[in-house]
Amino acid sequence: MYGYRARIGYTSPPAATEVFPYEFYKIVPDGVTLVLNTLPLVERDSDEVDRAYEVSLNVAHAMARAGCDLFCFGGLPINVSRGFKNAEEMAAATEAEIGIPVITSVSSQRDALAKLGSRRIGIVQPYDDSHGARHENYIREMGLEPTGYVCLDTTFIKLGEVDEEHVLESARRLCAEHPETDTVYMFCPHYAVINTIEKIEQEFGVTVMTSLQAIVWNALRRTGVDDRIDGYGRLLREF
Repeated sequence: MYGYRARIGYTSPPAATEVFPYEFYKIVPDGVTLVLNTLPLVERDSDEVDRAYEVSLNVAHAMARAGCDLFCFGGLPINVSRGFKNAEEMAAATEAEIGIPVITSVSSQRDALAKLGSRRIGIVQPYDDSHGARHENYIREMGLEPTGYVCLDTTFIKLGEVDEEHVLESARRLCAEHPETDTVYMFCPHYAVINTIEKIEQEFGVTVMTSLQAIVWNALRRTGVDDRIDGYGRLLREF
């Protein structure tokens, strides 16, 4: 069986999901597989987010019936659409119902930042400037200090078209403009980032954490896969 070490169930918000599975399989060791359900998000407006929240709850049960070893509620905005505290309660209640470990995108990123000892967070976010304050508030909700952000100026449906070189140059600009940053946080696991992680860590002496990297790390460790993985940052290499 392909997933003889771990089968990871995940709800992926974009209706057209491309980057997440590609980067997932570049990171994970042999024997770990992704069981993917795509949610009906195209514009990512409030109505779609509300529907996705309800669909995710039903999908969790299907993932358990399919024999997954762990289930992850994807989509930080979906996770926290009814509050950060509710996200924790939702995951705990679902885990009790379906009988397998349940994590969320937000818990994975929060736990990864804690493990890394991050305090001052610079943000790379994929959308335009109107989304900057929202991403800074996520950082504050996690008890950390945002130092600033840069925008990639794309839209939800166009995430798969983001150029990795654009991400790299944006992260470099963030580090240059906010030298107090100790961690560069690349929000959203649906645009190309993983080949930028080591370059930024080595060039600026900071830690880089991406949403996908954190989700994969948390899922692996919760399913007992403790391989230390090189090439994709401190989180996967050291913890």
